[in-house]
Amino acid sequence: MTANRRERRSIDLVGVDLTPLEPAAAKDAEPPNVEHVDLTIGGAVELFFGDLRLAPRSKKTYRHGVAKFLRHLADHEGIDPAAAPVSALRPEHVTSFAALLVPPDVRSPEEVSRMRTAQNNISAVRKLCAYLSSYDFNDHLSGDRIKVRISAMMPRFTPPPPDVRLTDLERIVAHVDGLPREQKAHLELRRIKIRAMIRFLFRSGVRVSELCALRRRDVDLADGSASIYRAKGGKSRTVHFDMSTAEALTSYWTLRGDPVRGAGALPAFSGRDKPGVPGTAISPRTVEHIVAGLAEAAGVESDVTPHSFRHGLATELVRRRVRESTVQTILGHASPATTRIYVHKSAVEVAEEYQDAFGPYRSPQGG
Repeated sequence: MTANRRERRSIDLVGVDLTPLEPAAAKDAEPPNVEHVDLTIGGAVELFFGDLRLAPRSKKTYRHGVAKFLRHLADHEGIDPAAAPVSALRPEHVTSFAALLVPPDVRSPEEVSRMRTAQNNISAVRKLCAYLSSYDFNDHLSGDRIKVRISAMMPRFTPPPPDVRLTDLERIVAHVDGLPREQKAHLELRRIKIRAMIRFLFRSGVRVSELCALRRRDVDLADGSASIYRAKGGKSRTVHFDMSTAEALTSYWTLRGDPVRGAGALPAFSGRDKPGVPGTAISPRTVEHIVAGLAEAAGVESDVTPHSFRHGLATELVRRRVRESTVQTILGHASPATTRIYVHKSAVEVAEEYQDAFGPYRSPQGG
């Protein structure tokens, strides 16, 4: 490592504490000037997360995967991450970790869930190894070498389309539209906010973190679009919504008492329901809680989350014969392979074609 690298403020390199670094400790993008011989695995992990630029939720997922890897080193490899030098890491430690995570086959919903978890954990560890190799902390952790080894041991796996029923999402939207007017001002504002929020999720396909980060200036009612800045993977994109959503947003902002001028910096969706006091942006946890409550109130048995509306939009776009590349652009998928999950004949279409061939199906009496 060159001697002219700027030093970051001192970091404890002894422990394996994976709690987030203080903001000041993560400002500089370059690793500190430390001797490799003094750097422990735990210390290297802290440097990695100090430099990692991801959304908070993604960073949390990476921390979980790396923490699991460190426990694997201690429990199965006889390596104490708090004391062992970073040079002790080898590709076989990563592959043995992957071998414990990856199910031997992927045929049941439980195995699909295990496989997805394994992919997330392995992805985090591979990114850590690539970082250590690129900064010459450990020359043995070549990204290509680890990639080839892991690819050889992974079963063939194409993720199934998300189990999202458009009828369930439509039932929730209808339930929200049918909620009676509230007499108290703050309750009525909450009702209108929820209606605008659900419709925006339903028609824009934004992630919950993107919804919560929106400011009024990001939403263009003139052409029914919204700008999403620095979303997953650091990418920005434009999403779209329909007239019903635009009308719901206008009603919400009007009732909230937003000023005619200077409202651009206000959150698109507030966490506080008090007319004239927009407050701070709504939190992802609050959105998740609201959606769960609506699903229960609407009598929806399936597990609906804010992300379900994103899956629902993707599925509906595909069913309406929207081009795959357009769906990818709208949803902000980094890879066409992610979009391709939705490009399939839905269960409804398959059933209809089958019954066209053999006649309509009617359940047996008393069945």
